[in-house]
Amino acid sequence: MAEWLNSVGLRVRALFRRGRLNQDLHDEIAHHLAMREAKLRASGTAQPAAHARRQFGSVATIQEELRESWTFAPHLGNVLQDLRYAARMLRHSAGFAVAVVLTLGLGIGANTAFFSIVNAALIRPLGYADADRLVAVHESFPESNLEHLPFSPLDFEDLQRYQEAFDGVAAYRSIPFELSGHGLSEQVQGARVSASLLPTLGVAPIVGRTFSTKEDRPGVHVAILSWGLWHRRYGADPAIVGRRITLDRRAYTVVGVMPRTFVFPRRGPRVNHEPADVWVPLAFTDRERVERAMNLTNSVVARLKSGVSLEMAQAQLDVLSGQIAANYPSVVLNAGFRPHLSAVPLREDISGRFRFPLLMLLAAGGFVLLVACANVANLMLSRAAGRNRELAVRAALGAGRGRLMQLLLCEALLLSFAGGALGVTLAYWSVETIPAVLASSVPGLQDVTLDLRVLAFTAMTCVATGLIVGLLPLATLDRRSPGDALRADTSRTTGARQRPRMQQAFVISAVGLAFVLLVGAGLLLRSFSALIATNPGFRAAQVLTVSMTLPQTTYNTPASVRTFHRALLGGLGSVPGVRYSSLASDFPLGAVGNLRFEPEGSALASRVTPMTNLTSVQGPYFETFGMTLRHGRFFTEEEHLEDRRVVIVNEKLATRFWPGENPIGKRLKWGSVDSVSPWLTVVGVVGDVADGPIGVEPDVHAYQPFRQAPDFFLDRRVKTAVLVQGNARALSARIREEIARLDPQLAIESIAPMEQRLRDAFAPRRFSTGLVMVCAAVALLLAWIGLYGLLAFSITERRREIAVRLALGAEPRAVAGMVVAQAARLVAVGLIVGFVASLGVTRLVTSLLYETNHYDAMTFVIVPLVVALAALLACAVPAWRAASVEPLKALRAE
Repeated sequence: MAEWLNSVGLRVRALFRRGRLNQDLHDEIAHHLAMREAKLRASGTAQPAAHARRQFGSVATIQEELRESWTFAPHLGNVLQDLRYAARMLRHSAGFAVAVVLTLGLGIGANTAFFSIVNAALIRPLGYADADRLVAVHESFPESNLEHLPFSPLDFEDLQRYQEAFDGVAAYRSIPFELSGHGLSEQVQGARVSASLLPTLGVAPIVGRTFSTKEDRPGVHVAILSWGLWHRRYGADPAIVGRRITLDRRAYTVVGVMPRTFVFPRRGPRVNHEPADVWVPLAFTDRERVERAMNLTNSVVARLKSGVSLEMAQAQLDVLSGQIAANYPSVVLNAGFRPHLSAVPLREDISGRFRFPLLMLLAAGGFVLLVACANVANLMLSRAAGRNRELAVRAALGAGRGRLMQLLLCEALLLSFAGGALGVTLAYWSVETIPAVLASSVPGLQDVTLDLRVLAFTAMTCVATGLIVGLLPLATLDRRSPGDALRADTSRTTGARQRPRMQQAFVISAVGLAFVLLVGAGLLLRSFSALIATNPGFRAAQVLTVSMTLPQTTYNTPASVRTFHRALLGGLGSVPGVRYSSLASDFPLGAVGNLRFEPEGSALASRVTPMTNLTSVQGPYFETFGMTLRHGRFFTEEEHLEDRRVVIVNEKLATRFWPGENPIGKRLKWGSVDSVSPWLTVVGVVGDVADGPIGVEPDVHAYQPFRQAPDFFLDRRVKTAVLVQGNARALSARIREEIARLDPQLAIESIAPMEQRLRDAFAPRRFSTGLVMVCAAVALLLAWIGLYGLLAFSITERRREIAVRLALGAEPRAVAGMVVAQAARLVAVGLIVGFVASLGVTRLVTSLLYETNHYDAMTFVIVPLVVALAALLACAVPAWRAASVEPLKALRAE
């Protein structure tokens, strides 16, 4: 006990008086040496001082062992000591340290930025309680090839009534609201939600309460605000609960405010995909409950009961599908609308389709980091070549091999974490530049941040990188005794013979990895070039588009909506500079939903369930967008005003269902052949237009006059397009004035040139292609630096050999050729390795390519040429230096 207390007391004393203890230790050792020397001198021993030191042993080792007994964590103390020494050494080798930190900063920064994107989209918790138990439930009609649809009101109520697998089932649908009062009117995104939504998600308001079941019925006007809207519009008023706000020109009572982190619906599902700022009760009306397989607008989320797996829930949903189908009228079932329910994890439903592209992006970042590690390991090897003597001296003074490894690892980790700090800075800047249009397309990207998870990933990357670049040079260290190592010619040691081979292997690896990335970037670039060269089938120049939603309280009848349509068309047509103005239910690139139809006399219709996109139009829609008329004619003004039962189809629909026949005069009807819908006569065929994402084959499409749309389908969302003379954006203010003249309170959702919408459609592919190209460029630059560094180092080590060659009559040109040949061999091997690897890797990106083969010949020809050109530039200076060696001066220096 007494010994333990003395030990603790010594360690405590060392914390505050280490200098004094060091001096005492030095004096004590000197005293022992003096006593031993005196004893040897008295015995007549020659050179007593030297003998005394040999008998005493290594003073440094004894001091080191005794100092370890003073510290609470001796190994930690050694590590700190080595870190301080490594920092001093790197300060004296500033050029080397800067090169390593920059190289690692690029590699780690790319991985940090990409992981932060993956984290936001695929990993970060959704913000709901026990989100792993949340599933999205979809309704499908397999006989009609309709998959993953939202629910109709009646089917949702059946699901709630019959299900036994879930603790909670909730429905919701997005809907824009005109928010007015206390300032200018604005359009905000909202959602109608069932009273069970927030309990199902396991989230409660931070202020106020959630909806009660009694409030989930028509006529009750209550609302819950998002944290952002509460702050932005109402200054975070603590008395907001009970306050009246105006939505769609109707008073709603605020009953709660959601937490800042609450985002719902998350972006991602095909419908109902915009996060809301205000939530109101779903409140199904009797009109919405009128018919089965109609009003498929309600997304459903459910929470699995404890102990119920997804497979068990799906088995119950299979049974429930039959129960719900039993409630369907036979005429609906015979028309191919037999429902089937399916459940998928909510996370998968939101962002599953983005998983592969994002992981490919992360893999590209990993390639860049590997190239960076190869380069840094090369630099470390070059540095280690000049440190053999230093390390031999340390070993001679008593440092063990483990301690030497610790010193080198400390240096490598110090450099790695410095590179990590630079990488985090670069990543922070990078994620700030994510385009808004991309953030609105990929769930989670609207709030990409470098959170603790990202920083932990970066820290682990730094540790792994430090271990790799720190341990590899250890293989070349001299393993002989310190004395032999000090006496040996460092150029003839085992490590010296291994080092060039390892450096060459690193250069080959870097060239191969850069080749793979360049091929990937080349394929994506070729794909993107093919994409932007695609003719979308419509005119975007000089077309200005406007979107708005009419408030239901003011425009509560089909007649009032149609009256606004006519007034808007007339008003916009009178604006100076407007050539055409038209209305549509959707614009090109934004078609939504499929509608079943029956083409008269089509043999194909008997084998498949015909489905088509449908756009209702009014005014010169086809002329506004410059769409090509293939056959027949466009709608006449009378057909826009009268119910003449006509339709225009696109070329794909005509050739698919009436191949080889004149489609003009053919007829089709909505629904099945037994439906009560009237037959519509085809009066025109227009060219195919990109009706979805760019790069996706246009689907069959039909157009009908707004007049023919049943009142039930008449949408309050208004989309208008005008063809102007000159700059479309310059006419925006005048268009706003005209709309304000018609309805001063009406909020405009968006007003933008069609060219902007077209550019936005390319933005995700442009961004991902640009990122991969940047990765490839960085990898090529790092490979170039690695090759240059190896050649420069090789010239320095072979200076004497080159001088002898020149002295014996070798031509400088031949010496330069020798350097170029050395580089050519390495690059050739790297290209072969990269080529073989690319043949396998490019198969993985096939799904990301558009009209580009993953074995694209031009890419596989250009990339080796680019790498070869870069290699030629890399060896130009070393070759010139080798040819410029002055033999006499070099040999004298040796």
